[in-house]
Amino acid sequence: MELDQLRTFMSVARHAHVSRAARELHMAQPAVSRQIRDLERECGGVALIEKVGRNVRLTEAGEALLIHAQSILAEVAAAESTMRERLGLTAGRVSVGTPPSVGLHLLPDALARFHRTYPAIELRIQQAGTAQLLHQLAMGEIDIAVVTLPIPSRGHDIIPLFIEPLVAVFHEGHPLAARYEISINELSDEAFLLYPSGYEMHEVIIKACRDAGFAPRIVLDGGDVAILLRLAAAGLGIAIVPQITIQGVEGIAARPIVRPLLSRSMALVTKSDRTLTPPARMLLHQLKQTLPQ
Repeated sequence: MELDQLRTFMSVARHAHVSRAARELHMAQPAVSRQIRDLERECGGVALIEKVGRNVRLTEAGEALLIHAQSILAEVAAAESTMRERLGLTAGRVSVGTPPSVGLHLLPDALARFHRTYPAIELRIQQAGTAQLLHQLAMGEIDIAVVTLPIPSRGHDIIPLFIEPLVAVFHEGHPLAARYEISINELSDEAFLLYPSGYEMHEVIIKACRDAGFAPRIVLDGGDVAILLRLAAAGLGIAIVPQITIQGVEGIAARPIVRPLLSRSMALVTKSDRTLTPPARMLLHQLKQTLPQ
């Protein structure tokens, strides 16, 4: 059994409610339920909670586990407190740089979890494209960056994360919405909505179009991803964006581009010639554990 499962179990027990526990833990309700099921499976399949109307209550087995969970987490908290004092994590700050898409969709949970563990550490976040983030990293303005590969390996410690497909996004009534997938040359007559110059996505899209034998007809050059998606939903043009950015956006259709297959590879990066401060070292560890790999 894992500490996160025990923390989730204790929160559910405290609130007698899965949704309230999810809000306290900054988790989705299905994720809380899944952790409880996993914990029950690891306890031999015995039920730990049972529904009572809209609430839940602990079973006899749950009551027994709660005593041990409280003791275990109290010991862990004491150990973490001792280590924080030894590592100087009772004060300080750490700065992370990220593209807006990752900052909006992937970092909040990781940063919230870090703050719960190290509440005295001030967190700072900078949003920019890879080139600007590498510059800020070199100048010491940020401690850690989430970037799009490839980047120069010299002078950088690189931790690969995930490869993510790019998708073409357009108004849900667009003729291409009837397709399951599209090729880049089918977009030659479309109006393009582009990221700002300096973001690697801008150059990736321009190059993909040129490699397909056409220059994109640009109707908007320089919008951030939220603006691009809203304008695509309004029918102004098409945008090519990372897949994670389309979650929860209404009025759009998104289709994978398969000829050529467009994607981006993300990584955590630090400077290899710079010793991380204890807060930065612990945040890097947290991000490695939390971000998709």
